[in-house]
Formats: sequence, structure tokens, C-alpha cells
Amino acid sequence: MKKCVVIGGGIAGLTSAVYLSKYGIKVELIESSNKLGGRAYSFKDEKIGSVIDNGQHILMGCYEETLKLFKTIGAEDNLIYQDKLSIPFLNRNAELFRLEATNLFYPLNLLMGLLNYNLLKFEDKFSLIIFFIKLAFSNGNTLKNLTVEQWLQKENQSVNLIKSFWEIVCAGTLNANIKKASAKLFASILKKIFLKGNFSATMLVPKYGLSDTYCNPVREYLLNKNVRINFSENVTNLEIENNNVKKIITIKRTIDDFDYVISSVPLSSLLKFYNDKELEKIDFANSCIVSIHVWLKENSLTEKFYGLVDSPVHWIFNHNDHITLVISDANYLTAKDKTEIYKMCIGELKKYANISEDNILDYKIIKEKRATFIPTPEILNKRPNTKTEINNFFLAGDWTNTGLPATLEGAVVSGKKVAELVLDSE
Repeated sequence: MKKCVVIGGGIAGLTSAVYLSKYGIKVELIESSNKLGGRAYSFKDEKIGSVIDNGQHILMGCYEETLKLFKTIGAEDNLIYQDKLSIPFLNRNAELFRLEATNLFYPLNLLMGLLNYNLLKFEDKFSLIIFFIKLAFSNGNTLKNLTVEQWLQKENQSVNLIKSFWEIVCAGTLNANIKKASAKLFASILKKIFLKGNFSATMLVPKYGLSDTYCNPVREYLLNKNVRINFSENVTNLEIENNNVKKIITIKRTIDDFDYVISSVPLSSLLKFYNDKELEKIDFANSCIVSIHVWLKENSLTEKFYGLVDSPVHWIFNHNDHITLVISDANYLTAKDKTEIYKMCIGELKKYANISEDNILDYKIIKEKRATFIPTPEILNKRPNTKTEINNFFLAGDWTNTGLPATLEGAVVSGKKVAELVLDSE
């Protein structure tokens, strides 16, 4: 039986381990921390006792490979599914507007949903519908040098439409603002969401914390497949001979009983043990996500989540015992202290949800400074492929050339792709 060592226990590495072990490859996984999940995990807050995520994640029906992975590991019931697209939005007067597909057949249900979205003026609705019609027949290559903002301006999208719709969608899908994000990548994501059927446009919300939603089920699956999982073990070097990795050096041991090696760690971590001049030239700019978990005396919110229009806070997620405010594209907050961020969020909660500071019991702020990379038009052509020049060494991770942004789906796609390359090498 051939053996593969997977370096990194984030979702890309876990996906590789799942598919390799499923199809008969012996797998050993090495993780530098004491947990699985990488940048997507949950933990129990010691002070309050609630389980919270290090960063809230939204899934969508178009996350085809993520949903296949969940089904493989028996975690598909750990998600709340929508029957149709339904997103409640709040404006700064705490008024609720719902973007919701109707009960008509696809795509008429989405078309009517846009027409019923009362936050937009009629001319904006008409402009949006024309935009999606043109998107269906567009060639992404015409957008390769444009930012999202340049594309929207070219298509005569109004300021109100950009503030009430496009900025929220761009931040949620790319974790980047419209001034920097690639129009080509954004167009490909919009097609997956809105032009691939009714289910693709639906929102999926985890029932539990991320660790219980997928980390623990995937660990159980791997253990049942006799996958060896090693925690708190850093890789320090790869010894390469005759264009093959022969030895993996860690802080604990030397490993030489393997046929293939997959690295699924971030680029900055990879370069600590693997020298590659071309990879060293890649300058990924990181984009921060800030999550503010707030415990309330009384929670009057009834929806599972809300989008906020023209606010620095993009989403509010309702966990009943607490709520989570999510700020994407949050590099401007990395240097600010937690009290300043909290005060800003208090102001937004008051305006958008009628929640005053008197109703707040406690809060916790988590900054994921390297949550994703910023998908500028320039960086997309520099993403490395899965196959390296080393015969038995492969790369996985949402930063590799998946054609997707740095999302859970991007990580899963990369992990499955590299597993298929290894299996094809058999």
C-alpha cells in the first residue's frame, strides 16, 4: 500500500486525507497546532461558557465540493439548508428588507425576488437584471485586468445599488472591497451562485460550532480509516534527492517511510521548510476578518443571520445565546484596540438592530489577520499549481490555483484536486 504524508490539518489537508484514505492510500497527517481546522474552528469561551467560532463562515448551495465532503464524512445534517434564497437585510433605521426568491420556477423565482427587493429603486432593479443577463453571456477574459469597482462602473451600476447590494456580496464572497478585488474572479463566483440553479443561490448555516460541524466528524472518519494524526509537530525541512522528497524533518523526528508528500499549509509556513525561488516571489496581501461575539441580556433578533447595508459591519449571525458581528476586508482594524472596535460596533447595533449597550452582558473580539488573501487582478495569475517540480511533492490550500477565492470551497477543491493527482500517480 502506497503512503502519503499530509502536512497541515486545515480543511485542504483534511480533504486530501479523506479522499486518499477513502481510495486505499495510507495517510499520515502532521499538524503544527493542537487542533484540526486551520483557520476554521470553534472553541469554548472560558469566561461565558459558550462555544464560539474563531470566524463565522457562510456556505452556499454552490459549494458543491464542500457538500460532497460533508456527505462523505457523514456531516451533511450539521447544516441548516434553505429551500430558496432568502437574505434579510437591515438598514441604518433598523428596517428589514428581504431579498428572497419567490415560489416560481428557476430562474423566474430569482428574477422576481430581485424585483421585490424594496431596498432598491426600480431603475436599480432593472439595471441589476440587465447586469445578470449580460453576465450569463460574458467572457471572463474581458474582465481580467479590471477591479470589481471598474466593472460595476462600466456597467452603470448606481451608487445606491453598489452600497445596497454589490459591496455586501463582494465582501461576503471575496473578503475584499470592490476597489481591489478581481472582476474576473467575482464574475465566475456570481455565475456559480446565481446562474447554476435554485439551490446554488441558497445560504447554508452551520448548526453548531465549526469544530462540531466538520472538524470532529472528519477526525472520526480519518481515525476509522486508520489515518495517523500527529498534533503539535512542526515540519522544519524537506530533504530532496534525485528530484524526490526523501525525508521529512520535524521538531520531533525524521520521516522516510512514504511515497508522496502534500503540503496544505499557507505559503508563509511552506517557505519555512521548502525552498522555491518562484514561490518566494509571490506576494500575497492578506485580508483580515474580525468577529465580535456579543452576549445579550435579551435577544430580540429572530433571523439566523442579517446583512447590514452601508455599514462597516457586514453580517450579524444569531446563535440565540449570543450574536456574532462579522467585518470582512478588515485590515484597517488590525491596529485598533478592542475597546475602539467594540464602541464602533455598539453604534452599529443601535442603528441597525435597536440593541443598546445596556443590553450587552459581555463581548469577545477575534481578529483573523490572515483570513484570506486579497484577490487582485495581478495576483490571480501568480497562484501556483498543485503539481510542483518535485516528482512526489504536491501543494494544496485555498491560495493555490483553484480558480476560486480563499473560501472553504476553495480549500476543499484544492484538497480534492491534489488527492486525485496522487491517485492518478498510482
